[in-house]
Parts: sequence; structure tokens; C-alpha cells
Amino acid sequence: MSDTNPQIDEQLNKLAELCCEQLEGNDPSSTIDEASTKSLLKSLLMSGFSRKEGASLQVEIENRVKDRCRDTAMHRGGALSSISGQLQKQFEELARWESKQPSDDSKSKAANISSATDA
Repeated sequence: MSDTNPQIDEQLNKLAELCCEQLEGNDPSSTIDEASTKSLLKSLLMSGFSRKEGASLQVEIENRVKDRCRDTAMHRGGALSSISGQLQKQFEELARWESKQPSDDSKSKAANISSATDA
């Protein structure tokens, strides 16, 4: 994506680097550290990546991984698709969570027990 801002570019590069490390690792059952990906994905969301026209996190990450670690990405294409798909899913869940509004039809609740009763 050529029209990204420097913050989005940096976050995408860090995610691509994490993917390369995962692909180059010897333990195929290990997963990317969820805490670090969650903070990067949240930063990406707050930087406005989801508002970009035609923005696909999965495609963007796969392209950057292929640029960074071409040989590994070519030989482990299925693993790359799996990792980038998981990141896309986490990003979508985070975007959904961040965009939720409190329900208007839910009743307000008492702050503590004494305000909930006549005591």
C-alpha cells in the first residue's frame, strides 16, 4: 500500500518482522506472541489503517513478509497464509470491539448495594 502514513508503515513492518521470525523458527507449533501483536494491531487500528480504501491487513503483511524473507516465505506459503489470516482475524475482532457502543436499551445499574436497595 503506497498511501500509508509513517506510523502505519512502521506497525506493518513490525508485524511482518514478527511473521518472518515465526516462519524462520524451528518450532512449527509455536505461535507469535499475542501480547505484542495485539498492541501492534491496536496501534494500527488507531492509526486509521481500517479506513484506508481497499485495506487488507492479510495481503499487506504477506507482501511485506515476501519482501523481507523471500526464500522462507516461498517455502512456507501455507504457514504464512495461516499466520497472516490469524492476524487479519484478530484485527477484525479488535476493530469490532473498539467500535461497539453501549446498548441504548440496557437499563442503568446501581453503583453499589446500598444505592440498589432502600437501605
